[in-house]
Amino acid sequence: MAKCTFRITHGKRRNNQIYLNLFIEGQRFRYSTGEVIGVPIRLNDYKESEQMVAYRKLKTAFGKAIDKGWRPKKIVEYHNTPGAQGVIATMEARLQEKLNADYSLHYKRDLKYVVKWWVSYAKQNKLLNLELREMDKFIVKKFLDDSFNTAKTKKNIKVMMSALLRDAFEEQMLPSPFSRLKFGRTAEVMHKPFKDVKAVLDEIYLSDPRLHLCCMLAFGCLLRPHREIRCLRWGDFNEDLTRISLSGDMNKGKRNRVVPVPPYLKEYILRFKATSDPRINIFTGTAFPYNPDFFKLLWRKYRAKSVLLQSHQTLYSFRHTGAIRVYEQTGSLQTLQQVMGHSNLQVTLTYLRGLEVQQLSVDDMPTL
Repeated sequence: MAKCTFRITHGKRRNNQIYLNLFIEGQRFRYSTGEVIGVPIRLNDYKESEQMVAYRKLKTAFGKAIDKGWRPKKIVEYHNTPGAQGVIATMEARLQEKLNADYSLHYKRDLKYVVKWWVSYAKQNKLLNLELREMDKFIVKKFLDDSFNTAKTKKNIKVMMSALLRDAFEEQMLPSPFSRLKFGRTAEVMHKPFKDVKAVLDEIYLSDPRLHLCCMLAFGCLLRPHREIRCLRWGDFNEDLTRISLSGDMNKGKRNRVVPVPPYLKEYILRFKATSDPRINIFTGTAFPYNPDFFKLLWRKYRAKSVLLQSHQTLYSFRHTGAIRVYEQTGSLQTLQQVMGHSNLQVTLTYLRGLEVQQLSVDDMPTL
């Protein structure tokens, strides 16, 4: 087989996630995982300090795979004249890149729908040959207003369109039509706290022990499920499992924090500990965590058969219920701020208001 010319570079998104750029046969592909070549490396599951080491290993693995004959799937060719980059062609090409990358099936499905909706709208409105340089916020807004009803849906579709076209606008040094496009404010998701959290936890245990441990950690240690809990390793615990140390690259607030582990939770965690290797994920038993949507999937399965869950109760309801308990027991905003990992007290105050927690009693009010 003739030797193939290719180039691999490092890339980083605005949200600090990293990826590998593969330039081959005149086309570019992006990968943040080695799954397409059978290598179990997921760049964004590593701590920030370890990501470049993982990137170099992944780069080497892709190089060896190409030398052995592996090739990425061909992306859709642009069908516009030279020098002109069409909107549909760009969306289709970026879509194919994302379908080949490490994203959830749910996200990939939604991106497909967005491209399908835009193509249908373009046919009806004579926009099939629209070029990137011709696309402005008025065209985008009319598409969204004509095609969708709620502000929340319009905002979500706008975000996905931007994900497909943002890089192309930047590469062509064109202003993005999405950056200043605003819609009415959408209602926040209400993560309704539990009145009888133990009963719900007992029901979850019968559904899936892994989901049960996730919910126990969200309630007992006030950790965030989809990043902090999912990526927990045995090395994040101290020797006697009484503390969890979270580095800033594992949490939303980007700050290091130490969280106590309640005795009842420590005893339960011990049941899962089959190794002392600090690199091992506490759920998978390997060096790699489950995919980002893993607990969402388990939660949907549980919700479908639950007899206890109420409307607006979610996986985050355990963290919120725990936060209310901490505040009721201590009465201290500073303590709650520390254990929640909030950047400042204002964030904690806003959080409590969102949970509709009463911060003043009758006795606190002025008297005559």
